[in-house]
Amino acid sequence: MTSPGTHEHSINVALGEVLAGMRRGWTVLAEQSRALDGGGRADILVLDESGWPVAIEAEREDHVSAEGDARARLERRPVGGEHAIKTAIALVYPSDFQQLSGAALREAIRQTDALEYALYTHVRDDERGHERLPEAGWLRGSVIDLAMLVHRAATPAQRIDELADVLESGVNIAANVFSTLHPQFGRGRGAQLAGILEQTDDESGQTRRMAMTVLLNALVFHEALAQADFEIKVAGQRRTVRPIDAFFRLQFERPELLVEWDAILEQNYWPIFGIARRLLDPTFMPIKTVSDVLQSLWFTARRLVQGGVTRSHDLTGTVFQRLIADRKYLATYYTRPEAATLLAGLALPVDRPPGGADWAEAETLASVQIGDFACGTGTLLSAAYQRLSLLHELHGGDAKALHGPMMEHGLVGLDVLNIAVHLTAAMLAGSQPDTPFDGECLLTMPYGERADGSVRLGSLNLLAQAVQEDWIAEAAATTAGGRAPEDVRELVNRIGHGKFDLVIMNPPFTRPGGQEGKQKKGSGNPAFAAFGTTKDAQKRMTAQLRDAREGPPLAGGNAGLSADFLDLAMRKNNATGTLALVLPLSAVSGIDWDNARDAIRSNYCDVIAITISGAGSFASSFSADTGMAEVLIVGNNSGSREQGRAIFAI
Repeated sequence: MTSPGTHEHSINVALGEVLAGMRRGWTVLAEQSRALDGGGRADILVLDESGWPVAIEAEREDHVSAEGDARARLERRPVGGEHAIKTAIALVYPSDFQQLSGAALREAIRQTDALEYALYTHVRDDERGHERLPEAGWLRGSVIDLAMLVHRAATPAQRIDELADVLESGVNIAANVFSTLHPQFGRGRGAQLAGILEQTDDESGQTRRMAMTVLLNALVFHEALAQADFEIKVAGQRRTVRPIDAFFRLQFERPELLVEWDAILEQNYWPIFGIARRLLDPTFMPIKTVSDVLQSLWFTARRLVQGGVTRSHDLTGTVFQRLIADRKYLATYYTRPEAATLLAGLALPVDRPPGGADWAEAETLASVQIGDFACGTGTLLSAAYQRLSLLHELHGGDAKALHGPMMEHGLVGLDVLNIAVHLTAAMLAGSQPDTPFDGECLLTMPYGERADGSVRLGSLNLLAQAVQEDWIAEAAATTAGGRAPEDVRELVNRIGHGKFDLVIMNPPFTRPGGQEGKQKKGSGNPAFAAFGTTKDAQKRMTAQLRDAREGPPLAGGNAGLSADFLDLAMRKNNATGTLALVLPLSAVSGIDWDNARDAIRSNYCDVIAITISGAGSFASSFSADTGMAEVLIVGNNSGSREQGRAIFAI
C-alpha cells in the first residue's frame, strides 16, 4: 500500500511501535499530547524502567528542525516522571518513508540502514549547556543502532559521575567511622577485617575502604532483589526479600539482616553476599561498630537507590581503582567505561554473532563462552555480556531467559583479589537481579607465596595444559564463592585451551624494567612482588611461569606480563574465537613484541588496532590513570588469514 504523503506523525507512531517491541522494560510514547510537565509533547519519548527518559525528535529531510526540537526537550520532565530529560536524539528519516504506511512502513523501519541521527546531552545550565555526538555531521545506521543509542543515553554519564561521587563519599565516611572506633592498624579488628579480604590492614586505609565497598555493594544489591520481588525461604515459608529499610529502626537490626542474607545465599549470590556476611559476623564486628558503620552505609545506599542505581551501572568500578591495594605491583587499573564499551562493540559486531549464531538464537548464544582472566571489577566482562544480551533482545530474544545459562556456563571471570570477584559478580548478576542461577564461574585465583612455601601465579598457571590438583584445592579455599574442590575442578576443566568464543582483557602491564630490547637480570617481573612476596618467592614464581608456558615466551623479556596474558588468551580461544585486549602501545611497535605480532597475524584475521593521539601518555590511555599509552587490539580467529586485513585507527 502506498501513500504519497504519509505524515510525519504516522512515521513517528510506526517507529514508536517498532521500538516498543524491541526491549522489555521500555515504555514508548509516540505523539502523545501533554506528555511533558508544563504542556507539550515529544515526537517519541522512551521511558526506561532502570534509567532516565530519552526524547527522540524526528523530521523528514529537515536536519535543522530536528536538532532545534531535540535541544528544546532537554531538562523537560515527563508527566509523573522522577527524572528530567538529560538526553535527546535528533532523527531524520529517509525520504522513501513518506511513500509507505501500515505494515510496509514498519517493515521498512526494521530494514533500513539510512536513519540519520545525533545525540544531545545536557551538561550544565547555560545557553551552551549541551554536548553533541558527533560534534559535526550525523551518525547513520539502522533501528537496531538507534535502539542501542537510546539504551546508552538512558544512563547519562554526568549522572553516573554524580552517583559515583555519592558512593565514594559514603565508603570514605564509613571507613572513617570504623577507624574512629578501631584506630590501631595492623592488629585487632582492623587486622581481622583485612584477613577476610586476604589483604593487609594498611595505614592509608585502602583495605578498610575496600571492606566498606563490599558492604555497601551488598546493601544496594539487596535492595535490587527486593524491588524485583525475589523470593527466598525463611523458617520454612517462602516470601519476597524485604527492603533494606525494614532492617533499620533505632539502629540496624543485624540478626534479622543476617537471616535475610543467609536465605539469599541459599539461592546462590555467594560472591556478592559471602564476604559481606563474614564482615558482619557478630564474632568479628561489635554491636557499636556494626550499628555506626551500617547506619552510614544505609544512608548512602538509600541515596544510590533513590538515584536509580538498582541495576548494574558501573559505579563501584569507577571508584574501585582508587581503593584497590597493591596497584603499583598488580597494575590493577580500571578500564574506562567508554573504552570497555568500544572494545566490546568491536569484539561483538552486529554482523557477526559469536558461535555462528543468529542474535535471536538463544540456544547457540547460551553455549557461548566469554572469558576475562584478569577481570578486576568486571568492567570488560560486563560490557561484553551487556552487549550480547542487548543485541539478543533487540533481535527478538529473551535476555532474561538467557541470563541463567550465561551466568552458569558462559561468563568466566578470574582475578587474584576476592573483592574484585565480588564486584564482578555484582555487575553481572545485577543485569537481571530477579533471575537466580545455579552457580557461576567466577574464581579467586591463588597467587604468591602459600603457607606451605609453594608459589602460585594466579590465572597464569592456566598457561599449562593440565592444572595440578593442589592448585585446585587452593582455588577452592580462596574463591569468593566458597566452592568445594570438586566444583572448582569442573570449572577449571571448563576453562581449558580452545574453549572460548571471546577472550576480553585489560591485563597487567608490569615488566622487569629497562628499555625495549634491553632485558635486565633480576628477580623477575615486578608483579610478583605483590602482597609482600619475598625475593626468593619472586624468583620461584618467575621459574614457575617459565614452566607453565611449556615453551619459549611469546614476547621478549621487557614486554611484561601483558604478553603472557596475550599468550594465555590465544591458548584459550577456540578455532573461530575472537581476541579483544587492552595492551601497552609498545605491542604494535616495540622490539620485544615482534614474535607476539607475528603470532597475532598468523592466528587472526581482520585485526583492528586503535590508539588515541594525545600530548602525553595519560591522554593516550584507555585505562584510568595508568600514565601509559595504550592500544586496543581485536582479532577474529575465523576466516582466511590470506584475505584478512588490518585496520589501524589513531
